Amino acid sequence: MKARPAAPNTRTIAHACGVSHVTVSRALRDDPHVLPETKARILATARRLGYQPNPLVQAFAAQARRGRGVSAGCNLAWLVSDPDPTRTRDPRPWLRPYLEGARDRASALGYTLDTDIDAHGLTDVQLARILRTRGIRAVILPHLAWFGRLPYQDPALVTVGIGENPVPTPMHTVQPDYFRNVTRAFDHLLALGYRRIGYCEHVFQTVLSQGSEWGAFLWNQQRLPAARRLPALTGLRPGLRSAERADREHFLRWFKKHRPDVILTTTYHVADHLRAAGISIPAEVGVAHLSLAEETPGWSGIDHHPRSLGVAAVDLASAHLLRNEGGIPTTPKFSRLPGVWVHGNTTRPPTQPPGAPGHLDPVAPLSHGQDWITETFFPHLA
Repeated sequence: MKARPAAPNTRTIAHACGVSHVTVSRALRDDPHVLPETKARILATARRLGYQPNPLVQAFAAQARRGRGVSAGCNLAWLVSDPDPTRTRDPRPWLRPYLEGARDRASALGYTLDTDIDAHGLTDVQLARILRTRGIRAVILPHLAWFGRLPYQDPALVTVGIGENPVPTPMHTVQPDYFRNVTRAFDHLLALGYRRIGYCEHVFQTVLSQGSEWGAFLWNQQRLPAARRLPALTGLRPGLRSAERADREHFLRWFKKHRPDVILTTTYHVADHLRAAGISIPAEVGVAHLSLAEETPGWSGIDHHPRSLGVAAVDLASAHLLRNEGGIPTTPKFSRLPGVWVHGNTTRPPTQPPGAPGHLDPVAPLSHGQDWITETFFPHLA
């Protein structure tokens, strides 16, 4: 049986490039003292050889340079709190892309991502013991998969949340750019010719975004004449069987009273309520979801790139690990990722082919300048 070839290291790369391993190490750290052409050659060789950094070695070096003690483990944990014990190994469908992004990024950086721990039913003391036994030094905490328990945060570990932190304890966080995503959706709906834009939000999303989407809707309503501004419908409880009938009746009363021609929503149950009442989508009313997922195939709405959010969470955790900056932060870092609009079959078709997403999107730029703000909200100042 042949022995497995040794994994390439900085000396392997140095030999292939004809430079010293110190130069390779500096190039991999993006040291500005390495010539750009040398750096490019080293990075290309590292990719060709399949080099992967060892986060434990990097953490050791970073801590040694600061004269600090070195921890023995360098694993990450994907920590959920779910009352359904089967969900630890089989995540809820809308959670999978976040986890897949985090797992792929952790692997690319050389970490192990532990996904077998469920905080539901465990005390903080029990969790701390499990995490230390497994050599966990950083925790990824997806708030959207956290039920029946306060978010766990260990002062000895790096913790990064996905979604707004619903408790006042400071925490590094990555999240969709909720406010900008609503504005982007508004831009597209107006471009499609809709005039009466409604908004329906379930209570869990209000917590998860800390009111950002609701607030963005209220702000964007000011772009419309007063007669076309509609009140938001909030407090829906999808997934709670005992509330299903009351929610449907509450929604239909709101719909019949205000008659939106399109509905921005955070719950796909809105479409079920409309169809049950014999209302055709999109012929009679359009619907658009603010976080497209497996439950919304073919819908129009915002794709907030959940895989990218999982990647960003690991990147943020890794950055703090390599600087040996654990614990509860004094000044938490927030990373917001903008989503893109997707034209589906639940709204009117566009009159012309949609533009490229992101920065090249002609309908919904990533930001609006002073001229747009002034003309839209303060025409008396123009």
